Amino acid sequence: MRGSPLLRALLVFLAILALGWPLRRLTSASAAPREQPAAAVAVAKEISLQLSFTLVPKSVKVLHLGREVWSERAPTAEMQRTLGLVFPDAGIDLQFQIEWPADAPLAAMRATLTGPDEIAHEHSVWGQGSVEEVVTFP
Repeated sequence: MRGSPLLRALLVFLAILALGWPLRRLTSASAAPREQPAAAVAVAKEISLQLSFTLVPKSVKVLHLGREVWSERAPTAEMQRTLGLVFPDAGIDLQFQIEWPADAPLAAMRATLTGPDEIAHEHSVWGQGSVEEVVTFP
């Protein structure tokens, strides 16, 4: 055998120690916190909502996130209103509460929403009596 085993162990220990300092620096958390990107501020946009009924209901309510945005006690067969709502890219959920006359046959409502991109999206709600339904517009 050539050389001292103690000397060889000391050289290996020094090599590991030399590699340890850069590895510790790369894997440790930095002292300064990283900047978080600014959160996008939701801005209300003008959207148009048109409601058409096969049978005129007694009352209609439109809710967004639990907040009433449109209510009609004496609706007509066709109505339209412009609403200022936050319209994210993923779409918007609107809750419709419709009260048709108790003895009325099956009736329908067509909701046409025209978003800020000027594209019209249609959904229908069918029912009798009191109907409550959530509709997602893309």
